[in-house]
Amino acid sequence: MTTPATRPATTSNRGNLAVVLGAAVVTLLVDLVAAWFSGSLALLADAAHRTTDVVAISVALVAATIAARPATAERTFGHARAEVIAACVNAGILFAMGMFVGYEALTRLFATDVPDPTPMALASIIGLAGAGISFFVMRREHTGFAARGAFLDVVGDAVGSIAALVAAGLIATERLSIADPVASLAVTALVVPRAVLLLRDAVNVLMESTPPGASLPVIRSRLLAVAGVVEVHDLHVWQISAGLPVISAHVAVRRGVSHHATVVAIDACLAADFDVEHSTIQVDPISHDREDGAHD
Repeated sequence: MTTPATRPATTSNRGNLAVVLGAAVVTLLVDLVAAWFSGSLALLADAAHRTTDVVAISVALVAATIAARPATAERTFGHARAEVIAACVNAGILFAMGMFVGYEALTRLFATDVPDPTPMALASIIGLAGAGISFFVMRREHTGFAARGAFLDVVGDAVGSIAALVAAGLIATERLSIADPVASLAVTALVVPRAVLLLRDAVNVLMESTPPGASLPVIRSRLLAVAGVVEVHDLHVWQISAGLPVISAHVAVRRGVSHHATVVAIDACLAADFDVEHSTIQVDPISHDREDGAHD
């Protein structure tokens, strides 16, 4: 018996993503103008990051819109996986951007050119304000894959603006030209590992891996505690998207035990103890032989 699938509560808010996208576009334009006049690599790195932001957040917004569509006869779980695919694209963009900026920063570590700190500082302040607005909007909702990718973009923007502002201060007071590429490397060091983690989590969903925090032995033990259940096998746990875990299992029950009552009890158990709203449970009598090749 199968319980109905529901839309996860963590589905990204499209209005929030639209606000973040607008802030990214405005600060990108500011960064591009300031980088042109100052010659700052840190600002160019920030502009490159914001360019990827505009692309990545646009992808996330489109994915969140698609994910909100209802399930159909062809896509019975709905379109929630669109956010997971968008997260893979987002992570790939962030990673590529980080590698490019890191390479450019390394080539300019020993350059003697000193960028103009004034446009750097002004653009950094405006960029930090934009990132602050986006952070405020996204702070309570960034668990869905689309929102998580956008939130990662926002954090990267804030750090990039702070790094560029610090570099501008060091250049203005100490004429320390190395501060510019070092700031760029700092942004790369923050963004790239987080992009890799986002990609890992998205790939795990696509590979139908056991969700983080879910323990098959614990779930099996809890199912065995349901009245009448004497055996659990073919137990699988995976995610459709963030916040939408799914469980399937075969359970063997004592003779005379109501199969319907068992499924109702298991559904209640999974919902209460593991926050699982969709499960597929096959109930067999205890004499039922385990299928060849079953997975424990």
